Amino acid sequence: MSFVKTGRDYVPFTLIHISDFHLCCPQKAAFTAFGNKRILSYVSWRIRRRRQHDPRVLDDLVRGVRAQAADHVVVTGDLTQLALPAEFDAARRYLETLGAPRDVFMVPGNHDALVSTDWEARLSRWADYMRSDEPASQARSLLPALRVRGPIALIGLSSAQPTRPFSAAGRIGAGALARCSEWLVEAARRSLFRIVLIHHPPVPGMVSAHKRLSDAEAFARMVQRHGAELILHGHTHQRSRTYLAGPESPIPVLGAPSASATGRDPIRRAGFGVVRIRRASTGWEATSQDHWYAPEQERFVPGMEEPIWSLPNI
Repeated sequence: MSFVKTGRDYVPFTLIHISDFHLCCPQKAAFTAFGNKRILSYVSWRIRRRRQHDPRVLDDLVRGVRAQAADHVVVTGDLTQLALPAEFDAARRYLETLGAPRDVFMVPGNHDALVSTDWEARLSRWADYMRSDEPASQARSLLPALRVRGPIALIGLSSAQPTRPFSAAGRIGAGALARCSEWLVEAARRSLFRIVLIHHPPVPGMVSAHKRLSDAEAFARMVQRHGAELILHGHTHQRSRTYLAGPESPIPVLGAPSASATGRDPIRRAGFGVVRIRRASTGWEATSQDHWYAPEQERFVPGMEEPIWSLPNI
């Protein structure tokens, strides 16, 4: 297994987590593009979601993220609403504004795989933002992917797959879980801080059955056996902190709200998370700090920096 370590040993390491752009560009699509499940998402957009998502909020978020000068940015899926080519192109432009592919890492969401026709071809437009450190000739597939930045190992998993109408469920798959297990073990051996990225929340009960991660139990068994220091997800459109059982202590699972949400509810209002990780004499220390949208100021304001936990080095 190729396990590439790049970059300097950042102390501390600052990571920004954002999710769920929900960019919608139906006006550029042919009428025939809606003869499938896409029509249901478009109706949802017209009735409800177009009032809940505003690209101007996303513009302000990107400016706020860039002002942080983080070491790395991660995006956990649903960059598009209808998985239309114009939306993939628009999302690509936002990714480029966030940073170069070496500094921005993303995984897709269920909306990005809304229809089965050519979705993997469209996804390839973001390939360099999902690519592993492994040389392309050695990578088994685009995802899962592994990046190592300083003392941090970032593992990206895809739970996105085309599903039947009225389903927003996800699945990782046995092969991807096996690959992830290998990386978790090797990263622990190298004393790296392991962060797993996924769109669907892997904790049972966080979403309804038709939006769930179908192999969440297999994922939970994997991390309970091999461990991880942090899991980041999207999909729920709200900031959250839950936990999964680890081999020695609970593993924090952080969810991010939609990056374009206009709601007044602080939990669901647009925001991004800043995670700071540092080595200490006693082991790892990690904190999280939410930044949420202040409509009256048209900018993102920081909350309190809070410890995620502190635990001994692996």
